[in-house]
Amino acid sequence: MDIGDVNDPIAKPWLKYDSKYSPLDMMKEMGFAAAVKFVTATSLDYFASCKQTYDIIFLDGSHAATAVYQEIPVALQLLNQDGLILLHDYFPNLKPLWSNGSLVPGPFLATERLKNEGSNLVVLPLGKLPWPTKMHSNITSLALLLRNG
Repeated sequence: MDIGDVNDPIAKPWLKYDSKYSPLDMMKEMGFAAAVKFVTATSLDYFASCKQTYDIIFLDGSHAATAVYQEIPVALQLLNQDGLILLHDYFPNLKPLWSNGSLVPGPFLATERLKNEGSNLVVLPLGKLPWPTKMHSNITSLALLLRNG
């Protein structure tokens, strides 16, 4: 789920990150296209009318801490028993991951607030991946968000 069309064939936003494939094309390459649904909307708007549950929800909309703080509890309600949330732009301990020093604080701040308020959550940053990501590295800002217990 993203507020912009990550697979837009005209804008090709994946090229900005030196990616060879759009997210949809990458899913096709890996054989997962039939199992993935790309949604272009704000997550809260989509979740408000959603009637189904999911094994995995990828949150990649607004990265503002207040928005992510609101999204996570609603997304958790739409997850199947052992489902998980995949967060984009999670910067552990608010440390940059790439040499350009870029940093998006919202997802980290939101998850920390939820945990401090008693939410039973675990965040697992993916760190390095076995394939190239962006800025000629294998580093990712993706993190898994799971219920603890």
